[in-house]
Amino acid sequence: MNQSNKILSCMLLAYIIPIAFVYYKYQNSDIGIRSISSIITSTEPFLSFIPSYSTSIDTASSFVFQTRHFIALCMLIMAGFTILYEAQRQSQRWSLAAIIVLLCGIFGVIFIPEQNPTHYIFAAAAFFAIIGFMCGHTFCGSGGKSATHDDLRMLLYAQILFMVITFIGVIQDATIFAAEALFLLNFAIFYLYLHFFHYKPVKN
Repeated sequence: MNQSNKILSCMLLAYIIPIAFVYYKYQNSDIGIRSISSIITSTEPFLSFIPSYSTSIDTASSFVFQTRHFIALCMLIMAGFTILYEAQRQSQRWSLAAIIVLLCGIFGVIFIPEQNPTHYIFAAAAFFAIIGFMCGHTFCGSGGKSATHDDLRMLLYAQILFMVITFIGVIQDATIFAAEALFLLNFAIFYLYLHFFHYKPVKN
């Protein structure tokens, strides 16, 4: 396994863990979950640490590791491997810039509650960073290969559709969990497609 495959594997592992957790919470929730954000922004305890010098619940409460902290930790690990991976890719600066904006958007979404309008600013930044990344690689990075161009364009158009459905759902205050999940899944497929069919490592 070459270096790029190793980095991508670490990225996927760090990404799959929170995705599996979100799916688990969605499947086992007693109440209807409206969006992925309602899970990843949760302040519910994930782990609680009781200090050895005290058995006081009040004291222990300051050591609670929340659900959003767990998600953020996974995303931080993924972010590190993603930036390292992008540094290995032979592409334009806009590609790395789009990824950085996406990562900033993700952390903003995690730590800002849905009730705060700023949450949707970060969400929009993440959405448009993904669309920008996909547009760039579809129309500027196909390397003249028509088959590659057509495949990426199909994924891009599907992504725009999922984004529109999500935005309409937000405006109508409807459930958008499925649309968000499809949006993220489609981007993952796009990213993997680039790796296996259009990856160019930096030459030393």
